[in-house]
Amino acid sequence: MSSKKQLTMLLVGDVFVQRDDPPSVFKHAGELLRSADFTFGNLEGSTADAGAPWSIKETNWKADARQVEALAVAGFDAVTVANNHMLDFGYPALLETLGHLDRLGIRHTGGGRNLAEAHEPAIIEKDGCRVALLGYTSVFIPEWAAGADHPGLAVMRARTSYEAPPRVFEVPGTPPIVRTRLCERDREQLAADVSAARARADIVVCAFHWGVSRGFVKIADYQTELGQHAIDVGADIVFGHHPHVIQGVEVYRGKPIFYSLGNFTFAQHNLKKGHEAESLIVRCRIEDKRIVAVEYIPAEIDSEINPQPLDLVAGAHVVEMVARRSAAFGTHFQPNGDAVKVIVDD
Repeated sequence: MSSKKQLTMLLVGDVFVQRDDPPSVFKHAGELLRSADFTFGNLEGSTADAGAPWSIKETNWKADARQVEALAVAGFDAVTVANNHMLDFGYPALLETLGHLDRLGIRHTGGGRNLAEAHEPAIIEKDGCRVALLGYTSVFIPEWAAGADHPGLAVMRARTSYEAPPRVFEVPGTPPIVRTRLCERDREQLAADVSAARARADIVVCAFHWGVSRGFVKIADYQTELGQHAIDVGADIVFGHHPHVIQGVEVYRGKPIFYSLGNFTFAQHNLKKGHEAESLIVRCRIEDKRIVAVEYIPAEIDSEINPQPLDLVAGAHVVEMVARRSAAFGTHFQPNGDAVKVIVDD
């Protein structure tokens, strides 16, 4: 057994709290979250009292300012705020949310007063190991992208095209083939961001709000392109969110890409929209300032939307789901105590 000190990092998906007693949402998961040296997630919406609804959106939501206390009590070290609901109540709500996070000592990335601030990594140091979190969204209203002199989010744009399938004349009504492609300027921006983060940190984590929601399990082309590009330019691990379901896990160049961790806790959880209760808590083991093992703990939300870590017996259905949705990537997994290890060195 190694005598080297081992650190742990936890990654979770969408977090949005709206209740009278905010910290109670983590009554099942709080001890686990606080036990880690680094705990990161996606804050899926503003926690603010300011702002007015962004009028052209179909659905606008925010939580009141006190809801952010739940993240502090649970021990979150940093969150990404780059997602399709953070600006539902405009720039005032975004900036107020960032202020609350700063007040509570929770680092943030993916949004800010200008482009430089939105692309600034959240860097956490523990026992001499520095981890940088970078966050981006590909799901957003165009005006939400941060600019050189105006607030907004860090974005990764993708373009969509529709191609007629070969049998369209033979079988009328055949759905089109959907192609998506990452914009080149954002590929370059990500490379620059990861390089800058790498110069300041030992480990770089990229979080992407991407894909298609409402029960859509299939991974879009640009998700694979973007996830692999992040690894190519120096990220150590990638995790995604937005579909509100678990998507597959890929091992690319020996590094894992979790395409969607699902809802961790989500006050807007809606089965009619295809949301699933199952979720993943990714745990990375760190030695000598590098990730030496990656595993996940199965989880699901209860009837009150409280996330619950599950053992491998109670969470067998989650483990089976992950294996099935990762099969196209040929990813291998192995039970490992209370978790499932991702095999990265086949």
